[in-house]
Amino acid sequence: MNEKSKTYQNAFQIFKERYSKKLKKDKTLSQSDIDDLVLQKWKFLPDDQREPYKKRFEKTKVKLTQHEEEANNSDEEKQPSKKVKQ
Repeated sequence: MNEKSKTYQNAFQIFKERYSKKLKKDKTLSQSDIDDLVLQKWKFLPDDQREPYKKRFEKTKVKLTQHEEEANNSDEEKQPSKKVKQ
C-alpha cells in the first residue's frame, strides 16, 4: 500500500459536505449547529433521496479499490526476484 492510505467518504459524509456548504451561508449558525442540522436532515431523509449519495460512495469506493490494487501490483513488479542458490 502507499505511504498515505487513501480513504473514501461514506454516503453520509458526502451528504454532509454538500449540505453543510448550503448551511454555512447563514453566518448566524455555529459549526455545531450546522452539524446538528445536517445529522437531523440525514436521519429523516427518505431512502430514495439518500440513493444518489450511496451510489457516489460505491462508485468512489470501487475506483479507489482498483487504484490501490494497481499500485500494489506495480510495487510487486518493481521488486527484484530472489535468486535461489543451488
